[in-house]
Amino acid sequence: MRQLKRLLVPLLTSILWGCASLSTPDLHLLAQIDDFELVQQRQDEFLALPDALSRLKDMRTYAEEVAVLYGTESLRLGPLGSALVAKHDASLNGHLVLRKFYQPLDEDAASLHSTWVERIKNHAFYGRTGSLEKPFRALTIEDAHALIIERGDAVIGSMYGENDEYPLVAYLLARKPSGEVEKLYFEIRSYERWRELTPDPGNAQPVDVIRELAQLQDNSAQVAYGIYLLENAESNPEKHDQIIETGRNWLRNASQAPNALPPYFLANYEVARREQGISWTRVKGRYERAIQLGSTDAEVGLSKIYLQGVFGGPDRRVGLELLESAAEKNNVDAASALGSLLMSQAPEDAINYLKQAAELGGHRHRLTYVRVLVHPPHEQPLSAEAFGWIQQLAEDENQDAMVLLATIHAKGLYNDKMSIRQARRWYRRSVEVEPTDGQNVNEVAWVLATTHLKRLRNPTLAIKYMDNLMATNTQARKSPAFIDTWAAAYAAAGDFRRAIELQEEAVARADQTQSEVKQILELHLRNYRDRKALTEQVP
Repeated sequence: MRQLKRLLVPLLTSILWGCASLSTPDLHLLAQIDDFELVQQRQDEFLALPDALSRLKDMRTYAEEVAVLYGTESLRLGPLGSALVAKHDASLNGHLVLRKFYQPLDEDAASLHSTWVERIKNHAFYGRTGSLEKPFRALTIEDAHALIIERGDAVIGSMYGENDEYPLVAYLLARKPSGEVEKLYFEIRSYERWRELTPDPGNAQPVDVIRELAQLQDNSAQVAYGIYLLENAESNPEKHDQIIETGRNWLRNASQAPNALPPYFLANYEVARREQGISWTRVKGRYERAIQLGSTDAEVGLSKIYLQGVFGGPDRRVGLELLESAAEKNNVDAASALGSLLMSQAPEDAINYLKQAAELGGHRHRLTYVRVLVHPPHEQPLSAEAFGWIQQLAEDENQDAMVLLATIHAKGLYNDKMSIRQARRWYRRSVEVEPTDGQNVNEVAWVLATTHLKRLRNPTLAIKYMDNLMATNTQARKSPAFIDTWAAAYAAAGDFRRAIELQEEAVARADQTQSEVKQILELHLRNYRDRKALTEQVP
């Protein structure tokens, strides 16, 4: 039995530098490399200074004052910028402030500081995408904020995190003038010196550093430490309630700053534990606070409350309005959710939202979008872009993409070109990648056993795939749907005795509550008893 996969409901970041020409040297790229090496050297030298930690603390204080005054014409900006550059001659905040200060006063001085700003930006972005795997570089989180503001965006959310390669990263939400929110990561290069804040620097972990920074009133650290406590309270049952309350207090404190993340996380936490009598008014207020600060994720979170009726009856109208607002700002989860929710009532709008999600998101959203276009009732020719997505994923050995690509070729959904040879090739490759993947093997075997396309039909191969699956996957061996496919393959090969034997097992294993499924299985059994193989309009 063919089981169609359900639509999934739940960043693109730009690669800033193009490839160098193969025929002529890219002078701009060479300049970036020079800038990278110069700034890297200056930062390394700074971090090696005996008093680097005390300088970092002072720079934090100056940067906080800069953040308050930067949009003004305060004469205090000049001394602040000079103090920052005196502490570290490659201070981004320092050069930004001095560039602004000198622009109306001294063109040469302003140009000097502008050159340093470009050098530091090139160092930050060179070879990085801003993803968690390839975060941009910043000496401090204040410099990460400054990099976002320098490109004309606003920082609406900020916290610390970590990954395997970079012990301390900053996670920032950057709102563009259009309202779109981009999620960016920065490697915080000063981590090793911040470890000196901890009681045991040699053995300190990132969370130890985050705790100490939180106590120094670092708002991003307060958010991260509060979340850490909430997520790890279960590991200490004796102090569970105390840890939970401490974690919530850190997030409450962090919520006093214009940071969209702490109220959003607090609202999510309280919704997840609503059985404990959490106040709807408080939850709604926290989501609305995060939305006011620019969080499109908060719009998605609040929409779920209304759509699911978490605190009362569902309100589909308000829920959809929130999702539409977030989708207008290119929130991928909002677009994906709208694609699913509108499919039955407004399929054209739904497909457009799924396309938006595919353009914004990763392979999961692209697979969902193309899957809708490939199968009835919304089957239609693919654009070159959509075909290219699936082609690339298939080449990267994504099984779902391989099956979709085979189906596209079998139906001629790209450029009106049907290719049974390519369809056979990609169906086979999808199974070869992982021959014990029950869902994938079942789908391919069903097509090969029951397709109306005679040149694609291959009962022998379908039997081979299902025999192997059932011998190696115990869960698949218990599935009535998979056994149904197994029986269909034998019936297609003319072995009705074996097909009847397997189909009787499928019927016996079917859940009594699934009456429609059982009726289909029994219909197939009657066909086999009449020595009729199944043929369907598949793929």
